[in-house]
Amino acid sequence: MEKALNLARLAKEKIRHPGFQKYFKNMGWAFAGRVFALGASFIVGAMVARYLGPERYGVLNYVLSFVTILAFLANLGIDNILPRDIIKHQDQKEKIINTAFALKLVGGVLVVIISTCLAFFVVKDDNYTNALIFIYSIQTIFLSINVVDSYFIAEAKNKYIFIGQFISTTLVSVLKLYLIFAGFGTGWFITALLFEVLVYSSIAMIIFRRDGMKLKLDLNIAMAKEMLRDSWPFILTSAFAIIYTRIDQVIIGKMLSNQALGIYAAGVKPAEVWYFIPALICSSLFPAVMNAKMIDQKTYIKRFKGLLYSIFGLSFAVALFEFIFAKYIVLFLFGEPFLEAAGIIRIYTWAGIAVAVIMVIQQYLTIENKSMIIMFSSLVGAAVNIVLNILLIPKFEITGSAYATLISYFCIPLIIVAMLSINKRMKARRLQIQ
Repeated sequence: MEKALNLARLAKEKIRHPGFQKYFKNMGWAFAGRVFALGASFIVGAMVARYLGPERYGVLNYVLSFVTILAFLANLGIDNILPRDIIKHQDQKEKIINTAFALKLVGGVLVVIISTCLAFFVVKDDNYTNALIFIYSIQTIFLSINVVDSYFIAEAKNKYIFIGQFISTTLVSVLKLYLIFAGFGTGWFITALLFEVLVYSSIAMIIFRRDGMKLKLDLNIAMAKEMLRDSWPFILTSAFAIIYTRIDQVIIGKMLSNQALGIYAAGVKPAEVWYFIPALICSSLFPAVMNAKMIDQKTYIKRFKGLLYSIFGLSFAVALFEFIFAKYIVLFLFGEPFLEAAGIIRIYTWAGIAVAVIMVIQQYLTIENKSMIIMFSSLVGAAVNIVLNILLIPKFEITGSAYATLISYFCIPLIIVAMLSINKRMKARRLQIQ
């Protein structure tokens, strides 16, 4: 009894600890911001889908998927290491951020050039879709400003991210509603998405400057080389990850029809909309886990396991709910023309379990400097997804694509666990030889 009381007292003291409260409040701000931003975007997005119908909604998602597949060139894997570097080198944080900004700006310009040129070879004679791809690709240039998000995450100041998301999402949601009621075409909704990035980036930069920091094109060559040396595995990892999350929609758009893609995308949206929760929990608690690693190994392992078990339970509960109520979700959000999307939800929703687990494991591998494992597992996942989509879509159409994505997602954590086990055995053997 006395032991139980002592444990309860320690737990209470831990919750009251300023460091714990700091991370808890930070996660609360981040959670509120993402819930509002994704909630508003999801609801308004469903209204856009109803308005456009399966055919035009398919065109919209084809453009988004086409550009997103190349977006890894804009990120350059830097976002994966930036919070870590800021935490480690507080005395050089402004120089780190500005170097990352310059690199990402160059990457954004590359995305615009490559995606526009590639569109003429893939989309060919559809000049309207080519123009939309060019317009949407411009947002990758302005996304370079979002390096300030890594600063806010590292400094546990997610409330600033919330402010930016709240304002930009509200303005763009109102704009999209106006476009719906005024009867505008697909291209205007692409422009609205570009406008959203512009608004958020502007607000983030203003807050960043008011926090006493300066964002400028100040490239430190030595730091850039070191940054790219650490981030290059994440460049490929991001490329492979984007491929296995978006290639299915590009393949459907080419092999089937825009209408089939519109229905498929309507099924994917509810199945993916909650992914921000595990991503948010991981990013918000990353400083706490990172600091535990530097202080105490036991606390570090305990925090990591707690994070893994919690996110697994959450993802299973969401998947089960969406599996049971898939039909009602589609009818409520998109209407009867999209009813076939219910079957996609029932398959695709289980992939969320794998996605959530992958997010946690990748945090661990990032801290442990084992980014090569992340890269290799993502490569295999992307390859499996592409092959299965090509094999299953002709026979099972959009249902085959959903199964292809589900299988490829579950391959990744299995590969990671297998590689960690092999590394552990090899290390043990080397120690025995020595």
